[in-house]
Amino acid sequence: MSYFPMMVNLEGARVLVIGGGEEGRKKVEILSLFGAKITLIATDAQEEAVRLADRYLKREFEDQDLQAEEYALVVAATDDRLLNEQIHLLACKRKIPVNVVDDVEFCTFIFPAIIKEKDVVCSVSSGGKSPYVAQYVKSLIRRSLPCGIGEINDKMGDFRSYAKQEIKEAAARRAFLRKKFDELINGENPENTIF
Repeated sequence: MSYFPMMVNLEGARVLVIGGGEEGRKKVEILSLFGAKITLIATDAQEEAVRLADRYLKREFEDQDLQAEEYALVVAATDDRLLNEQIHLLACKRKIPVNVVDDVEFCTFIFPAIIKEKDVVCSVSSGGKSPYVAQYVKSLIRRSLPCGIGEINDKMGDFRSYAKQEIKEAAARRAFLRKKFDELINGENPENTIF
């Protein structure tokens, strides 16, 4: 089964991660890159996971944890398959997207292999079948991206804002933006002043 690659704004969204081992740490790390407000529940958690989480509850998961707050996402990263399944069922009942690490059967969403440079984000999914395939494709994409693509994107955002306000004709706006993009991508230094 293939997954629909929907990009979601997690800035400030509450996310629950259960399990603080290696897989839990990885998920906390990824989610923190996107500004999620992470609650981590684990009896024992890696130091980095605790540092990156906004809140750490050093204890076992309890069913009411999923009812205490409105969560945008839930991640179950425990070593206990029955507990992970229970978390999956509770999240599904509340219609909260849930990821059970390394158990695609209990996932309503999966984590892709991610490349992130500022606001430019590329993701690769193998449908949960092979992280090796996803990582391989990710490495190919990374090698093909121009250096500084995040900065280029930021500058193009400025040019686009200017063009929307100052250039009324759509074809002229597109031509202006194409020219600025070509200059940036080819390493030319277009005027920082757009006027």
